[in-house]
Amino acid sequence: MGPTDMPLKEADDRYIIFDNHMHLNPKGRFLDAVDMFLKAGGDTFNLVNLPDNSLGNDLYYETLYERTVSMSRIIREEKEFDLPVTLGPYPLDYFRIKETGKDPIEEMKRAIDLACRYISEGEANAIGEIGRPHFPVPEEILDASNSIILYAMERAAELHCPVILHTDDLNEEGYRLLERMAEHAGLDREMVVKHHALSQDLSIETQIRRSLLASKSNARIASLSGKPFLLETDYVDDPALGWKVIPPDSVPRRAIMLKSGPGNWEAVFSQAFRTIPIELFGEDKFKAFL
Repeated sequence: MGPTDMPLKEADDRYIIFDNHMHLNPKGRFLDAVDMFLKAGGDTFNLVNLPDNSLGNDLYYETLYERTVSMSRIIREEKEFDLPVTLGPYPLDYFRIKETGKDPIEEMKRAIDLACRYISEGEANAIGEIGRPHFPVPEEILDASNSIILYAMERAAELHCPVILHTDDLNEEGYRLLERMAEHAGLDREMVVKHHALSQDLSIETQIRRSLLASKSNARIASLSGKPFLLETDYVDDPALGWKVIPPDSVPRRAIMLKSGPGNWEAVFSQAFRTIPIELFGEDKFKAFL
């Protein structure tokens, strides 16, 4: 048996092999992608709504959110495990809304309010992925995006839920800005998650959670850093594009790799696959795995 064939659960069943960011599509691989994750040793994942411009602009968020929540219900029923759900307006929606002649800030705030309704009703667990475009934009769009982040943080503080952020790559000052925004909103910094963080971000001292793409190099670097982190695939279930960003079985495969690697895998597992997911989404969401 090679190192990548080692059973994930042979040492300790206290861990929750958790993918912090996955997008599914009922018209894509959907349950086949879930099966791929489970067969590799995964337990559960954060289901994040997948933008879909084919839906049109009328009732866009109502349709998108209900589709996402419906998928979570199907997964719970057919695969018999619970999972967190994240709903929110994607940062690039700004441009789509602008083309319709509507105010992007107001429409995206309305989308955040709708996500909060699902959260308050127990159908969702986090606001996201919201934030800023990951490429250079004019100052007015950057300011608008920051105002949307701040609003989401204020609503998250009311609901005691996480905010999952999609942003440009951040340096130390970028993380400090997010910390100040969270403080202003009354939201604990630990409830802010930088989705698609870089491995070098772990050298920055911050309480903001960093969720790294589960590539082999990221997992190795992060496991040796001694810093807490989450792993994610950011899997996009688009049948026309194949495995975009990385396949849905990547997190459990990286977990197997880390168990046979040079770092302290138990310390890594304790944070990425137990403590941080529970602190973000609540112990009740994972009680079946504990």
